[in-house]
Amino acid sequence: MQDIGDTPIEEAILAKVMSKKFRKTKADQPAIDTAKEAIKLAVEAGEPVRLMLFFGGNKLWRFDEAPNIEWGELFSLVYYARWAKSIASVYTPGAIFEYFSMDVCVERMNNVPHEQTDQYSDGFKKLLEWVKPYIPKGVSIKYTRYGDLYKNREEFYKEVDVAKEEWLKDNDGKLPELNDAKKIATELNVRLKPGQVQDPQWREKAELEHRGLFGTKTGSAYMFSPALIPNCPTWYSGFIATGSTKRSLAKFWVGVGALEHSGDDYNEIILTPKQLEAAKFDWDDVTIPGLEGNNFSKVRVLKPRS
Repeated sequence: MQDIGDTPIEEAILAKVMSKKFRKTKADQPAIDTAKEAIKLAVEAGEPVRLMLFFGGNKLWRFDEAPNIEWGELFSLVYYARWAKSIASVYTPGAIFEYFSMDVCVERMNNVPHEQTDQYSDGFKKLLEWVKPYIPKGVSIKYTRYGDLYKNREEFYKEVDVAKEEWLKDNDGKLPELNDAKKIATELNVRLKPGQVQDPQWREKAELEHRGLFGTKTGSAYMFSPALIPNCPTWYSGFIATGSTKRSLAKFWVGVGALEHSGDDYNEIILTPKQLEAAKFDWDDVTIPGLEGNNFSKVRVLKPRS
């Protein structure tokens, strides 16, 4: 693989991966080190750089649009494809952007019905097929469900339970401690079962489920492969915080897409539940051939600030 002028190819790729045009917050050293290693492995093998987005794999049940995809998924897809395109512009093998859906996890952690995660996944895959002709040269989009790594759900649940037991063992049998922000996030995401709220530790138990999900033997081997560059719309240590659109630092699956005026044009944004509650907007009708579903028949357009 040839360098670009005086710039080694690995440095050129890293500059694109870390570009402030897409990265919303400063990357910590673990994220930088992980990116460098993944780029090195890709260049040595002459293979595409692999970017992986970890996401919930469902539309937050609180939204009227749930459980189906809507503009947030499309807007973020365009944004991430552009990020991958910037890498492909300096690296001939290009880049793969992979959505890693943790829907099988939220079924247990947030009490989301399996039928609804299937519905969301099917809709997302149809969106990827629809957008395929518009994907830039050198860019591939992949969609993987956590559950696909296992023969069946029972095998997955067994690994999660083992990982939870190991976590408790390493922490003197104590449940995870949650700060106020984590408690709020848990309360937003979990669809409480009858009587669940009566358990004073239901939030901590939900978080223990979360810890177990990242500690499975099979899942961890895939998720934390040195060949992958992990990213997420919000900041986590070791991850690149890309945001979900040019102007949004929000998780698209727990938000909804909208348009905001920008001169004679519009900006694509993602509204969090709190932002949506405070937003003032009109609905504009939309017709785009091939883009199916009621959620794509209209779009929120924020009213200009007075």
